[in-house]
Amino acid sequence: MISTIPTKTAGLPTLLAVALLLAAACDDTGQTPSGVPTTPEPPAATPPDATGPFAVDAGYGRVVLPAADVLLRGTVSGGSAAAVTWSQRSGPPAEFQPADAPETTVRVPGDLERTAILVFDFTARSASGETETDSVWIEAYVAEQDPADLTALADFSTMPGWACDQDPVAPPEVSMRELSTTIEFTSNGIPRHATGQYPNRGNPNTIGVHTEVRRVPKAPVKTDIPSEMAEFGITLDGIKLDRDTAESYRNERQWNYEALTPGMARRLSGDARFEWLGSDCNNAHVQPGGSYHYHGPPRALLRELTAGAEIEDMVLGGFAADGFPFYLFYGYEDPGDPASGLVAVEASWDLRPGERATAPGGAYDGTFREDWQYVEGSGDLDECGGRFGVTPEFPEGTYHYYLTSDYPYVPRCVFGTPDASFRARRPPPPRG
Repeated sequence: MISTIPTKTAGLPTLLAVALLLAAACDDTGQTPSGVPTTPEPPAATPPDATGPFAVDAGYGRVVLPAADVLLRGTVSGGSAAAVTWSQRSGPPAEFQPADAPETTVRVPGDLERTAILVFDFTARSASGETETDSVWIEAYVAEQDPADLTALADFSTMPGWACDQDPVAPPEVSMRELSTTIEFTSNGIPRHATGQYPNRGNPNTIGVHTEVRRVPKAPVKTDIPSEMAEFGITLDGIKLDRDTAESYRNERQWNYEALTPGMARRLSGDARFEWLGSDCNNAHVQPGGSYHYHGPPRALLRELTAGAEIEDMVLGGFAADGFPFYLFYGYEDPGDPASGLVAVEASWDLRPGERATAPGGAYDGTFREDWQYVEGSGDLDECGGRFGVTPEFPEGTYHYYLTSDYPYVPRCVFGTPDASFRARRPPPPRG
């Protein structure tokens, strides 16, 4: 399924325009989802719908490793198809078969040296001769992290369940409505992209349908005082981004485990029980109540928003708790000049030097939140992962945040006033 979300409507405030156009683009049902978490079976193949126009859907994109076998599912609505075909549009040549059925299996090339995007077209011809085509992408992920860079996202791609090759467990739903000072997002907690396999060895929970309601200010104002957040914001389809994990050393809430750092990926610290928390390709995992949520930049969401194409401009991912927008990975080299080109934006955090003075002891290796410190001027962003500059949606300039590939991945605070629908961070108890 390749689609892009429009971002401008003349005469409307930009945030409201994005929300309303998103609702239209996502075909929201307008129904209120149940507040009770459920774990439905994966949706079956969509039967032909003779009541609507003839249309095809190539399904959700995938993020997998080289040499993986990937099942693609195309569906036809609005009547029966006389013939369907799959073809490869771009990317390293791959074998796939059958080519003339709604479902095909792609063997991703195994000799890739860098991450590559493969795009496939699903075409159906109706009995009357009408032809429709939709496209779907596969990202063949090749890890490129420098093992010596302890600020980089950890590579968990070898873990079972990491690959994002699972369709949503239920149709994603999101609706928006304008309130007096905020825009309210209501979703059923199901992301609009493929996920990893849950439960998995690092996470025993199952993604479930449940109501998520968040409100973001329509007219955010930047302050000089950061607000520490447990929930940083939401994506355009209403999925939350969490700063914190629930785990801490000896459950004392003094040394709090990070979800994605190389220190955790490389070794256990002391008698720590947590090495991998079941995160998938989207740097996300599942809470006991069924809530799928991100701790880092979601790869599959980025690909869905860019239709699997080469990234040529900043990509809006959603909104922070204070109403300012956030972007995925890339920003302009000169924040005030779109013509300066795109670069991977770098955060301004680093490991503390030396060793921990109290239990669990050992070197500051990034395993715990308290291993890190903000170093002003060491990167492109401020303490909360933001800066002022122009963006495609805000050509006059705005304060905005970034999800980055270096720590802290998701910002830890906001510089505006957060809405109360987002959970703030609880201060830790005093150390004794």
